[in-house]
Amino acid sequence: MDPPAGTYRRLLCLALLLLLPPLQLLPPVDARLAAADPPGGPLGHGTERILAVPVRTDAQGRLVSQVVSVRSAEAGVRARRAVPVQTPGFPGASEDPEGRLFYNVTVFGRDLHLRLQPNARLVAPGATVEWQGESGATHVEPLLGTCLYTGDVAGLTEASSVALSNCDGLAGLIRMEDEEFFIEPLEKGLAAKEAEQGRVHVVYRRPSTPKLPSLGGAQALDTGASAGSLDSLSRTLGILEDRINSSRRRARRHTADDDYNIEVLLGVDDSVVQFHGKEHVQKYLLTLMNIVNEIYHDESLGAHINVVLVRIILLSHGKSTSLIEIGNPSQSLENVCRWAYLQQKPDTGHDEYHDHAIFLTRQDFGPSGMQGYAPVTGMCHPVRSCTLNHEDGFSSAFVVAHETGHVLGMEHDGQGNRCGDEVRLGSIMAPLVQAAFHRFHWSRCSQQELSRYLHSYDCLRDDPFAHDWPTLPQLPGLHYSMNEQCRFDFGLGYMMCTAFRTFDPCKQLWCSHPDNPYFCKTKKGPPLDGTMCAPGKTNK
Repeated sequence: MDPPAGTYRRLLCLALLLLLPPLQLLPPVDARLAAADPPGGPLGHGTERILAVPVRTDAQGRLVSQVVSVRSAEAGVRARRAVPVQTPGFPGASEDPEGRLFYNVTVFGRDLHLRLQPNARLVAPGATVEWQGESGATHVEPLLGTCLYTGDVAGLTEASSVALSNCDGLAGLIRMEDEEFFIEPLEKGLAAKEAEQGRVHVVYRRPSTPKLPSLGGAQALDTGASAGSLDSLSRTLGILEDRINSSRRRARRHTADDDYNIEVLLGVDDSVVQFHGKEHVQKYLLTLMNIVNEIYHDESLGAHINVVLVRIILLSHGKSTSLIEIGNPSQSLENVCRWAYLQQKPDTGHDEYHDHAIFLTRQDFGPSGMQGYAPVTGMCHPVRSCTLNHEDGFSSAFVVAHETGHVLGMEHDGQGNRCGDEVRLGSIMAPLVQAAFHRFHWSRCSQQELSRYLHSYDCLRDDPFAHDWPTLPQLPGLHYSMNEQCRFDFGLGYMMCTAFRTFDPCKQLWCSHPDNPYFCKTKKGPPLDGTMCAPGKTNK
């Protein structure tokens, strides 16, 4: 007797689950230097996963299409201009005038309605991506902030946040009060087939965590390393404090009083490129940094910090191996920071001028379990504002956030402060990265330590999205005489015609050349507003 249809469905689901890639372990991170055993799984211990097929909907949750990916070029237009664009194969893309997108996905028995809007402030205007070849040749192209969205989950009474990319399926973080999910496509590169039967995704869930206790808590172990090597590097490069201050006094575009922007150079070595593939690595990096940016937008930080990409450099194999010294995190960090310093633009107003360098690698720069290394309180320093991070999937966003936190002045929770009680609950600055995707937060100590230093980081005060256009004077003629205006109109040597006194110079500008003073010319217009056109009289 043939088995019932339900049996086939169960066997198919089992087969799909067996085909899932093994979960990556996320070892702990650190900064000055912390190394310990990994907490387990991309979302930590106890991670669960299922398969799901998200669909595109309208604002009311009604089905629009099974197509969830969008072509990156069209998405970039939406993100930059916030105008409706109809994308072939992406029905309904023009329905929302603000470029918002809506998705439904059922995860672990919960129907989620995602409301997303373009994140147009992750990639700065003028940002570039640079591919460096073995021969030293480079290929540079514009870096477009495409397919990047942030938003929330509709219909919840509690707060929620979502950070997703839809370049190739949905990839990113869905966070709610009681639990968190991470979603990514089961297979890459299948966007063209979505219209036929939808797109299968893997959804990971981390169970909810206990409430924060009032006192006490676990103390995590850490091993420390001084930043002396970077201090030595700074002296070697001849960087003096007065030069730093002088550079920072140069005019840059300033932002609102309560906003800080970390303009980032993202260095990526060949091991990361080879793992993700040249066709997919750029989309992956943008999605990763979108999650990092969302981590820094968490209210528990107590400050408005934006992570803004101004430049991505993907290194050749040879350069990658020369920077990372296997098993030597201190030397590797020094190499990376020196490399980042040499990539800096000399003009602080340049579109690609960076405040902070983040370097990603899959090479083992430290002992087993080490995921990051960075100096403390180095932000805005030409050499010390850099981090070395082991890339291990999207959960590496917490490694990057943790290490950059050190550069901003944050210490480990429970070490030298009284926030050990927050370590096991997923504080981002825990010596072991237990944050992952489960109810992450910045501890009260991180908030206090950040506030102690943040005001001193002048390089974070400019807004890369503000224009530097000069302000026109109210009356342009105040700055240009009649003779200068004649020179602009007719060329060198021309000046106001004085051969005839029958015309009103305030009504029409006449000009002549000294070689022929009686031959006067006019463009049949008055002088510029504000011009002193007669004794005691200005043109209006």
